[in-house]
Amino acid sequence: MIPDDELDRLLRSVNPAPREQFADLRAEDLAVRERIVRGVPVSAGVPEAGRRRAWAGFTVAVASIVAVVVASVLVLAPTQQAIALTPPPLIYGNPQPLADVVADAQAALADDDGPEQERRVRTLGWGWNIDMGSEKIEIVPQETTLEWAADGSGAVTIVAGESLWSDDDRPDGVAESPYAPGEVIASFLQTPEQFNAPAALLTLSGSTPDDLWPVLRAFGADESSPSGELLTAISRVLDAWTLTDAQQATLIDLLAEADGIRVLGETRDRLGRDVVGLRVEDPQRPDHAETVLISTDTGRIVGIETELLHPLDFIPAGVMGYRLWDID
Repeated sequence: MIPDDELDRLLRSVNPAPREQFADLRAEDLAVRERIVRGVPVSAGVPEAGRRRAWAGFTVAVASIVAVVVASVLVLAPTQQAIALTPPPLIYGNPQPLADVVADAQAALADDDGPEQERRVRTLGWGWNIDMGSEKIEIVPQETTLEWAADGSGAVTIVAGESLWSDDDRPDGVAESPYAPGEVIASFLQTPEQFNAPAALLTLSGSTPDDLWPVLRAFGADESSPSGELLTAISRVLDAWTLTDAQQATLIDLLAEADGIRVLGETRDRLGRDVVGLRVEDPQRPDHAETVLISTDTGRIVGIETELLHPLDFIPAGVMGYRLWDID
């Protein structure tokens, strides 16, 4: 039996809204959507006084948020038996000591030939929702571009990615995608009020720990946070800013200093890039596992994968979603 709070969380992933509602989505809505997809409570780790500042859009309609996620991974028959259609897990090998992984990343970042800090981010993401009534699904990765100005105004565009299957190898029960690769799923403008970002995010500059901790704290992490909680805050920063190599180097150091990190080893991410996976720990989410992906080429944080470790009734264990940065 699924506990009431877990069932509530799962139900928040149900009942996608029609496509005409997509235009009403805001940048803060997308932030909430990503937290829902990854199973992270909106207020997790955020002190009561700080919740008003968290970039999370507390009053948005959840059905509209999840509507952007056209990816589903389950066919739910009337018997509630699920056919899992998740991406295969990444296979890791050749794990090295954490100190060596960090040293290699720092060496790659030291040449400082990465991007300038920029208020523009392109991400490739995939995540599931549950369709309680239909047995036809399609998994569609999505590219999201966020561009914003110093006052928080800006624009968001969401474009359909390539289907995970061709017409010839699409499994039974999986419908053709309603979107062609490259088709715009949603495109909308945002006001500063809609962006609703904490001041520390808007004014972020510099690359020292003293420069970066204020924005991480604004997203609920501090020096005592476990690695999983700190990674959630880091991901919120990476969702808004393209950071310099020096800023990335500091974030990797801070993450390596947090409790609960295990090196999984080397693999290739969903774009075929060589990466090292670090499994992080979040005591608040013992049934989930998150892995941060660090490029062996650039040393930068280029992705996060989220997995459900144990089945929850009709929800199978497996990959729940991934989010990749530096996709340009």
